[in-house]
Amino acid sequence: MNKPFRFLLLGFVLSFAGACATPLPGGMPTGNPGELVKQFEADLTHARSNQVNVLAPGLFNDAQSAFMKAKQLLDKGAKLTDIQKYVAEGRASLKKAEEIAQVSRTILGETNNARDKALKAGADRLGEPYMDVEKQYLKLTKAIENDNLSYAQKNAAEVQASFRNVEIMAIKNNALGDVRKMMIEADKAKVQKIAPTAYNDALQALNDADAYIGKNPYQAETINQKAAHAEFMARRMMTISQESTKFKEMSPEASALYVERLLARLGKTMNTGDLRDKDPEAQLSAMSVAVETMEQKNQSLAKDNLNYQSQIANLEQQLTGLQGYSREQEAAKRKLAAEREFNEKFNKVQRFFRPDEAEVYKQGGQLVIRMRGIQFPVGQATLTPENYTLLSKVQQAIGTFGQPTVTIEGHTDSTGSAQVNQELSQKRAEAVKTYLVANKTLPASRIRATGYGPSRPLAPETTPEGRAMNRRIDVLITPSQTP
Repeated sequence: MNKPFRFLLLGFVLSFAGACATPLPGGMPTGNPGELVKQFEADLTHARSNQVNVLAPGLFNDAQSAFMKAKQLLDKGAKLTDIQKYVAEGRASLKKAEEIAQVSRTILGETNNARDKALKAGADRLGEPYMDVEKQYLKLTKAIENDNLSYAQKNAAEVQASFRNVEIMAIKNNALGDVRKMMIEADKAKVQKIAPTAYNDALQALNDADAYIGKNPYQAETINQKAAHAEFMARRMMTISQESTKFKEMSPEASALYVERLLARLGKTMNTGDLRDKDPEAQLSAMSVAVETMEQKNQSLAKDNLNYQSQIANLEQQLTGLQGYSREQEAAKRKLAAEREFNEKFNKVQRFFRPDEAEVYKQGGQLVIRMRGIQFPVGQATLTPENYTLLSKVQQAIGTFGQPTVTIEGHTDSTGSAQVNQELSQKRAEAVKTYLVANKTLPASRIRATGYGPSRPLAPETTPEGRAMNRRIDVLITPSQTP
């Protein structure tokens, strides 16, 4: 660590130590004693989750001790002031602990990362090896707590390396723990004397996996492969050991008959006939020929199957094409019929309105009624009786489409503020919706009211005529089956 940074940290700790010497604030925490203790417990839990208990262990223990005293007093029904005293002391210690923890995080950054990796690998399940390193680590954090920065800086790298070692130990234990147990059992059973070749093969596979993990602890896929191979070789070792013991207890003839029975069962499965008058090598050769013949037949069958599958796929494709063509024709007919029906209704609705009342046009699959004749009082959203005739025609137009979906759009000119115009256009659209629902035109769920304010003008705002054209209500009717 460079000297300026070290002096900066040292100054921080010294100033902190001075703060530690100041008395507690005069004000005590107030409130329900049960809630005070409960909140303090939550603060301790949060601090522990941030590892304050190991980054500043002494001060955290002081806070924990104060909490336990406060809780005991609470359980006994002691005075509020006594409980408040310990809660205040504990909070002060916890606050100091969190400040020191921040210093520890700065000084022990890489060491903390190594510790986190070791814990993630499960090193804490190793027991004593991990606890030894954890004790070394706590010496570092206690040294920082005691303003002994030089000790922490001097020994941090060594502790970091120790955490790295227990991390690798944990990774090895996770991957090879079962194999090591099998090897221990093998040593107890003296398998090395019974099946030395199989034992050495298994030991070699274990050592290879162990060495690889030591150099490549984060290559999970390859580690799993090597661990699986080592476990296979260990199981093979145990099997060969058991079989070796079995053969040792048998006479030579019994051993030969045992092998003969195994080969006969295999030959029967392969339809090679009775080969017991042949030696084992000849029997195996005959079985190998049978296997090759079966493999050739399987390949031929697989090839025929692929041809059949290809033929089936072609036929299915042709059938799908015919079905798709038929569906396309049917869809085209339905669309044409829907368009014809929509146009008929469009022409019918157009005749409902005079040019000064509304403009009716098609927009995609929607019919739009632009109500030119609707009138509202200036700055208001109240529907007056002179609008009822026009609205009844709108009802009639909606009814022409059965149960469509309707959108009421409110629009204003740009006179005044945008926010006021937005709210006014929304209220006017909702007033039209209320009228239609009240007169049983459609259920409320099928009508949506939206205000756009001045954001969608039809004409320039420079003339009174243009502004009048922009002040409007549009009714968008979407049939249940659009063309």
